[in-house]
Amino acid sequence: MTLGLPDHLVKRALSHALARAAHWFALTCLAASLAAIILLSLSTTATTATTATTATTATTATTATTAATTAATTAATTAATSETAATTLATAPTETLATIVALLLMAAVLIALSLRRTVALTIAYLVAGTVATYLYTLTVLGMPDLFPSSNVFLVTLPKLALVMVGGAGVSARAGVLWSTTAFVLAEAVTVYAAAQTEVPYGADVFTISTYLFLVSVLLLTVFVRREWSVQIALHRAMQTDQTRLLRHELDLRTLALGQDTTLQQLVALARAHPGPLSANLAGSIRDTLQTLRGTDWLTDADALSVEPHGGTDSWLTSAVYAAIERSRDRGLVVEVTGDRAALGRLSPASDRELSLAVQQCLVNVILHSGIVAAEVVIESEPSSISLMVMDAGRGFTESETGADRLGLRQAVRRRIERLGGSVSILTRPGAGTSVMLSVPVAIEEPGGHTEPTEQPEHTETPDPERVAQ
Repeated sequence: MTLGLPDHLVKRALSHALARAAHWFALTCLAASLAAIILLSLSTTATTATTATTATTATTATTATTAATTAATTAATTAATSETAATTLATAPTETLATIVALLLMAAVLIALSLRRTVALTIAYLVAGTVATYLYTLTVLGMPDLFPSSNVFLVTLPKLALVMVGGAGVSARAGVLWSTTAFVLAEAVTVYAAAQTEVPYGADVFTISTYLFLVSVLLLTVFVRREWSVQIALHRAMQTDQTRLLRHELDLRTLALGQDTTLQQLVALARAHPGPLSANLAGSIRDTLQTLRGTDWLTDADALSVEPHGGTDSWLTSAVYAAIERSRDRGLVVEVTGDRAALGRLSPASDRELSLAVQQCLVNVILHSGIVAAEVVIESEPSSISLMVMDAGRGFTESETGADRLGLRQAVRRRIERLGGSVSILTRPGAGTSVMLSVPVAIEEPGGHTEPTEQPEHTETPDPERVAQ
């Protein structure tokens, strides 16, 4: 019934459709009323003229055969008859003309109301329609021996058009109010016109049926809209929940970006020796500024990723390789072993997120391990790829790590978990640290095709008690 319209347009579209249908029905009734009043007036005038002529002829013939004593009486009778016929011929066109003008005015107001539905035009239509209905009913019922009662369909045509004002309501309740007012006015003027013409009044089934049908349709739309309002509320609740999840995801990306850029550079500057910046540190700061200038980094990060190439070149074109090279530029010695070509199985999003997680692990080695060497081991499984970042530094105790340390919690753990992967940390004081990063990948089939693995949705809120380095 809504034809796929947006929720905010459904009410207006239904109201406009009902009003348009009611207006066309009313115009049809008015056109039929005009045709009926013209034809009935012409027929009645012709009948009246014929009757007057016949009466005059009969009177003349009788006068020729009667005595002279009745001549004066016959002449008076003929004069009275001619005067009555003349009065009828002069009066009938005037009443008919007034009725036609009233019906045309009613139709003109209805057309204006269909173009612009306002309260003023609606009231004007009620006034014009009441006057036109009264004149039409008075004229039609005043025709002698034509209608035995006021409930004949031909008499009810203007009443049907007047009741259709209910379709012009902006809302269903307003439509019922206007239609009820029009129905009461139409019946009132019909009763009054029937009393003036001494024609028995009868409640016609046509007007009553039309009124009840229109009110039923309007009330039905109210009931249906209530159901729509429930659906709209559910839809809005779902949109609110999705918005909350998107905001949560954006917050996580913002925290991770801040850890990857600003916080790292601030820590690096704090640990740098006094004097001019080293070339590596200056280059790292320039890269950070370039990243922060990318206004769509957070909202369209996946579009910035490039599909890695397969084969042996996949290692050199992967984001993980670039992250390791940036750590080497900062003076860290990184040894890479394992299946490097397996990185070609990663999607652009997984490659980017995994590279940022590896970069954070290597930054932690630089900042906290106390040594300048680390090892990255790459392992490939049918449904996943794992990278282990290891160092032989001082290590730490996870339970004693402060909640303000966001490196492993936001830049590593949350980042990998959003991909459907997992993070495992093996460390203790004096024994170094090993961080295992595992992410799902497409399963390779014998025919060379790959089937993507399902990644579970992670919508949990950040846990401030989770340990982080």
